Amino acid sequence: GKPVRLTSHRPVSIADRNLLLSSSADISEQKALEDQLFRSAYYDELTELPTRRVIEHRANSLLQRAETGKFALAFLDVDNFKHINDYYGHTVGDALLVEVAKRLGLDLRESDMLSRISGDEFLLLLNPVENEQEGAEYIRFVVQGLCGQFFVDGSERSACTY
Repeated sequence: GKPVRLTSHRPVSIADRNLLLSSSADISEQKALEDQLFRSAYYDELTELPTRRVIEHRANSLLQRAETGKFALAFLDVDNFKHINDYYGHTVGDALLVEVAKRLGLDLRESDMLSRISGDEFLLLLNPVENEQEGAEYIRFVVQGLCGQFFVDGSERSACTY
């Protein structure tokens, strides 16, 4: 990538002359490491979704703001995911999780958030929702989107027990 430099300037007086002393250091590696640490703390490596920490912070900030309207939280998990990993292997299981994450995130609004909170568990924050019915209808819509066929590891698999 593009080199990142840390530059500092300091005025100095040498032999009755005012000069500007500058120094520069290449901190590209340090910056890349900081970016990697930030991403690993706040984003899931496999699905690239925000982590539990991010969605919890968002929900807490919504709860603390008095003017905030209604929002909904939905906990979603993949039924029998352990059996998928055991039978097809972790590579297929990981690929399935990536596809599930993509489908869950397809119709989200800018103000909504999807997070992978662990293993096969996802948390969906819908903000705003008018009422409980609107939230429930959206969740039904999302789950139906998961009912189609999944193409993982070159073959077609059905994931619907809805």
